[in-house]
Amino acid sequence: MRKLKPKSYEYIENLSSNENQNQLKARENSEKLGLGAISLSKAEAQILQFQLLNTNAKKVVEIGTLTGLSALYMLEVLPQDACLWTLEKSPEHAQMAEKVLAEDIKNGRCKIVVGDAQEKLKELSAQGPFDAVFIDGNKAAYLDYFKWALENTSAGALIVADNVFLAGAVWGDQSLQRFNDKQVRVVNEMNELAFKSKNLKSVILPTEEGLLICKKLS
Repeated sequence: MRKLKPKSYEYIENLSSNENQNQLKARENSEKLGLGAISLSKAEAQILQFQLLNTNAKKVVEIGTLTGLSALYMLEVLPQDACLWTLEKSPEHAQMAEKVLAEDIKNGRCKIVVGDAQEKLKELSAQGPFDAVFIDGNKAAYLDYFKWALENTSAGALIVADNVFLAGAVWGDQSLQRFNDKQVRVVNEMNELAFKSKNLKSVILPTEEGLLICKKLS
């Protein structure tokens, strides 16, 4: 949960261009839902864009659409012939995302998949292998999502997971936000797997929420 925007974020964001109309609308919708604090900051979204540009990804999966903000950022840098499948459990959130993503949906660059991600990912496997996966959904399922990404991506693929600090809960600090034992265990196991796997080169960027970035080596 993003409580306070660090001064460093403000400085970075003041240097960069303003968000476009659809990105601002996606943020507004998140605020209306009371979920603005779980959306990527502009600085974090730009990190995600930069990583995608370095991967030359064309087939991308996002787990956790919310109101479409991160999808908009990814589509902004993906090639015109790319496709983003974005998974969202809540029909209400998916409807909000559909409005801001309408042009990319019409052009076939974006597909919103509504339903439980663990079930939908099984179906989506047939469309793989994928070039990039962005994980930002149910924290208790992060390890399952991550293992799916490992099995369904090509060599050189990018795997990114947001919120890997769980507001400090992964090192025992529950003062900012409470997480249950399963959520803490699962995210810790995912982080450990990312660094232990010989098939990955991994780093955690110390953003406010922690951003895990992995490169699949083979």
